[in-house]
Amino acid sequence: MQKNLFLFCGFILLFFQVGCEPVKFATSKTEAPSQTNPAPTPSPLGTRDVSSTMVVQTPNSKLDVLLIVDDSNSMLADNQKLAARLSDFVNTLQTSNIDWQMCATVTRALMTNGNPSWGLSMVWSQYTPANSATPTWVLKSNANLSNIFTATINNIGAGWAGTDDERGTKAGYWHIYNGDVRFPNFSKCHRAEAALAMIIVSDEDVRSVGGDADAKYYADELKPLESEDQPATLLSYVKEVFGAQKRFTFNSIIVKPGDAACMAAQDTGGAKSHYGVKYKELSEMTGGGVGSICDTNYSTSLNLFADSIEDSISAQALECMPVGAVNVTVTPAVSGLTSTVRGASIAFTPNIPAGRTLNLRYKCQLTTSP
Repeated sequence: MQKNLFLFCGFILLFFQVGCEPVKFATSKTEAPSQTNPAPTPSPLGTRDVSSTMVVQTPNSKLDVLLIVDDSNSMLADNQKLAARLSDFVNTLQTSNIDWQMCATVTRALMTNGNPSWGLSMVWSQYTPANSATPTWVLKSNANLSNIFTATINNIGAGWAGTDDERGTKAGYWHIYNGDVRFPNFSKCHRAEAALAMIIVSDEDVRSVGGDADAKYYADELKPLESEDQPATLLSYVKEVFGAQKRFTFNSIIVKPGDAACMAAQDTGGAKSHYGVKYKELSEMTGGGVGSICDTNYSTSLNLFADSIEDSISAQALECMPVGAVNVTVTPAVSGLTSTVRGASIAFTPNIPAGRTLNLRYKCQLTTSP
């Protein structure tokens, strides 16, 4: 697989913004210090046993955000509303104890020396980092944060190229490859010890219709999904690059599948929207939030680990999407503890205090025959 060159200078300058709120975890109905969680039936390839034991420590307060913005023509009206719809997120970042930083990219390829490149980081408008070592494409806390977000939205219009081939999952994949495999000392977008939250804002699916012929509206909309467009590929790659314990969520601000009213509202802008089926699938695999692009406040739908910056943990990454039950044991026991598997992570209610020993036992599906 050929890897595109990764450059940050000499490209179209685009700028974006996002939203955030404390993570909300669902709870199971079983209340016991040790419990199991249902999951899919094993495949014929078989499974391998996983057992991990750790002493709960205060979670790292670092959060890296990657904002992936659909910059196609159909998103013009939506992107111009982003500043207002994400204002609560901006305020949350400014007042929180989170050590956050944010990079942004777009869903289309930009040309690099005549070659199309996905996942290129964009420079933030009206932004001068407090630390000269911080690149201008890595946004950190700033007293001018609200104006920076507004300015980026006002300037993004110059980048719209009328593409109908939006590839948000691929953009996330290549952003990691370029920034953490090829040029880790240059990118500085992702910190190894930080949680990672990606956010897609789009009114269509991957490659417009997510490879679904029945969703096609325009004659040339149906395009085959490549490996890097698939949800499982991105999740696997995050684990490969950062390790199995990486806290990772993919959050989707989309036309929710089945929300015909939102789709109709989007279509009044002149370009056909599509349900974000593949993006929703990836969000569910990672425990990320799924919000409607028709909402007036995107913050409430995002899972950005805000409530895990405490002296306890609310969730733990797993090595895989488990097959069968996950057995949870906490020593000393936590009264009334419940847990819920969410993709490749498990959430706890109440949070598990620091100093307790957590043991997880579950099965991962084999990818090849033993």
